[in-house]
Amino acid sequence: MRIARLSLGFLPVLIAVLMGCGPGPVASDSAPVDPKGWASQDTIRLSFEVNQPEHRHDMQLGLRHNAEYPFSNLYLFVRLTYPNGRTLTDTLACPLAAPDGQWYGQGDRWIDHRIGYKKGVAFPLAGPYELEVVHAMRTDPLPGISDIRFALFDVNPG
Repeated sequence: MRIARLSLGFLPVLIAVLMGCGPGPVASDSAPVDPKGWASQDTIRLSFEVNQPEHRHDMQLGLRHNAEYPFSNLYLFVRLTYPNGRTLTDTLACPLAAPDGQWYGQGDRWIDHRIGYKKGVAFPLAGPYELEVVHAMRTDPLPGISDIRFALFDVNPG
């Protein structure tokens, strides 16, 4: 009896959470960073599959850091490799904190950031893609970062 009440009370909350969120990613990946620090020669590799190249997509990077991270920003070199081997390299400037020092991300001990990478991207080919991410900061190794994440969102689902 008590279990039934708990389940029925939880159901509206679950429905509200699921309906309140937009469509989730169609692909995602993550990779841990060495707890001793992210060395500039350590490439983070993230992969994803594009199944509907006729659709447009938004690309988002994410990262998690703690209080050991000493900067209010992060610079990344991001290389996208297409299924045919073609590559595209970007330099990404990631502001992580406001001028007053308040983090843009969420969390207390570990701060989670979502960083828009590209919006409305048309992928010309279906198949596997790979992202290679390296940091472009002067401090090496870079302390306080625990992981790097990637998510791909279909902007015209249906």
